[in-house]
Amino acid sequence: MEHIISFGEKYSEKNRPFYIEMTGISYPDPAYHIRRENSHIYCFEYIIGGGGSVTVDNRTNHPVKGDLYILPKGSDHDYFSDPDDPFEKIWMNVSGPLCDELVHVYGLMGVLIVKQIGNVFPIFREFLDICENKELMIDEVFDRCSLVFHKLILTISGKLREERGGNHDIADEIKAFIDRNIYERISIEDIAKHVSLSPSQVNRVFKKSFDMTPYNYILNRKIGTAKLLLKNSSLSVKEIAYKLNFADEHYFSNVFLEKTGVRPKNY
Repeated sequence: MEHIISFGEKYSEKNRPFYIEMTGISYPDPAYHIRRENSHIYCFEYIIGGGGSVTVDNRTNHPVKGDLYILPKGSDHDYFSDPDDPFEKIWMNVSGPLCDELVHVYGLMGVLIVKQIGNVFPIFREFLDICENKELMIDEVFDRCSLVFHKLILTISGKLREERGGNHDIADEIKAFIDRNIYERISIEDIAKHVSLSPSQVNRVFKKSFDMTPYNYILNRKIGTAKLLLKNSSLSVKEIAYKLNFADEHYFSNVFLEKTGVRPKNY
């Protein structure tokens, strides 16, 4: 059973910096199971009680009461309740350039689960209450909710900084170096030289902070950039592969297919 507020195609995300597809509360249901391929939305979900399994692109976690998990845009999502102690959770499904930017700026790319984040239920509840307010125009709903969403992102970022401790600054510097050089051919050796660590230390520090290797982050960022170029430029697939410093067009096409489920020419 779920309580859902949904915004349909009438309020399409097109030309909106922040778009809410739906939000709501899921009550315990042993049969609860949702799958998405190459999701066009971000899902932020806070566990009120119970538990289950969450898989994103073959990475699986088992969140419980007090945990928050993030299902990123552009990934495959597969999540379901523990049949003996099913999820109770409050959630929001959102998209738009503002989401992309906040997730990127606050270092949440690659973050799947935040353990025992503290009581963020009031933030989710505020978000849901705004969406339920029939006296508000739709633009005002989206604008007010964008501020609440930003508050949630700040809370998540603060919790992650607390968990990462001293290695956080180094991991962030590695991430920033990759972001600044996304059009270059970046090696682990290049990164290691930049932050004065060994390649193995770079891998260990980065994975501890972002739950993925620098190599996978580089590929994800390059494919994310490729998506923007395919949508918003007249560059050919071959030109984009060259611009992003892939070895060749064929390799770029295979990586794009692996990450998105479609060939770049069909995206």
